[in-house]
Amino acid sequence: MVYAQILSRYKFNILIILCNLFFPKISFPIDFIDSSYTSAESSKSSLFDNNLTLPISLAQISGIPLTVFHVLGDVHKARTQRQINELCNRVDLTYRKLNWGKSPCIHIPWKFDYVSENGQPLIYWEFINDTVEEDSKKNVTLVLGGVHPDELTPIHLAFQFAETLLENPYLYNNAHVIVAPLVNPDGFFANPPKRTNANGVDLNRNFPTAAWKKYAYQVWKNSKEKDKRKFPGFFANSEQGTKFQADLIEKFNPDKVISIHAPLAFLDLDYEIPKLLSVNKLTDQQKKARNLAEILSRSAGNYKIKDIGIYPGSLGNYAGNERIIPTITLEMSSSNPKFVRKFWKEFSPGLFKAIKFEFKKYQFADIVTGHVTNE
Repeated sequence: MVYAQILSRYKFNILIILCNLFFPKISFPIDFIDSSYTSAESSKSSLFDNNLTLPISLAQISGIPLTVFHVLGDVHKARTQRQINELCNRVDLTYRKLNWGKSPCIHIPWKFDYVSENGQPLIYWEFINDTVEEDSKKNVTLVLGGVHPDELTPIHLAFQFAETLLENPYLYNNAHVIVAPLVNPDGFFANPPKRTNANGVDLNRNFPTAAWKKYAYQVWKNSKEKDKRKFPGFFANSEQGTKFQADLIEKFNPDKVISIHAPLAFLDLDYEIPKLLSVNKLTDQQKKARNLAEILSRSAGNYKIKDIGIYPGSLGNYAGNERIIPTITLEMSSSNPKFVRKFWKEFSPGLFKAIKFEFKKYQFADIVTGHVTNE
């Protein structure tokens, strides 16, 4: 029996050494094992109670105890939480410098699947009530902040929006919301905060849209200004922040996207199928998308709605025009951090109405059935 235990421990240490060789960025300490894992039966139960994803091929390897995967899973969870805590501590420090008080970052159960070019977690949170009916669960809203971190006010609005959802779940229990408040942390932590990411790329010009390869870089290169703040990158979808946003759209298939910016003072709706529509005509679904923008407008005192067109590589082009998801850019009127409380009172009512607004996607359905109406 003693020999069997020693052999099992030896195999565990060999596995840790292999992990260190193949995953050098993750530190797996040798001899990291607790006496609570000596019972194979209790470890097996604990493993599956924690819903740890275990590849079948690994589970069937003879001689490797299940406790190994349990420990590795715990190490990964602890490392992930430490990264989130470190990010939130930096956010909190910046909040204090901006006289915003203590940030809500540390209280929210964030997840992350991507890290920025500087290794910062690209956090998001899924708000959903388990008691919600299936139809309501499908009414998904994606809210993005901090795409251009020199626009400071949107970051505060997105974080406070997430905190309010967390503290008042039953007020919004028919809503399903994904909040990513800091899409570009590297730009936010720069001194001073900047629009681009650590590679100097504008994340709102880097999406892999149909026209990107032909126009995005050339248009920027040939422009008179050649504004470095709007550099689209050398390749589409080259940046972590771009991939992160695209992955959220792919994973959650939102019915609507709201991206918060400043300081141009208008609402812009992207939801078009130009080649399939006659001029000055809207489908029923497009009219409903317009209604969504008008809800935000009226809630903010008839805030201006303006169509500024689309850019190769922009979110509005990628999600709104190519994937037929109503995408609203909420441009607040200032990036001045002194106005965050004013903007919260001004725009939060519309945001909470928008997440309850049911907009079901029926791609091209109106066109196929011929339900085209005059605007």
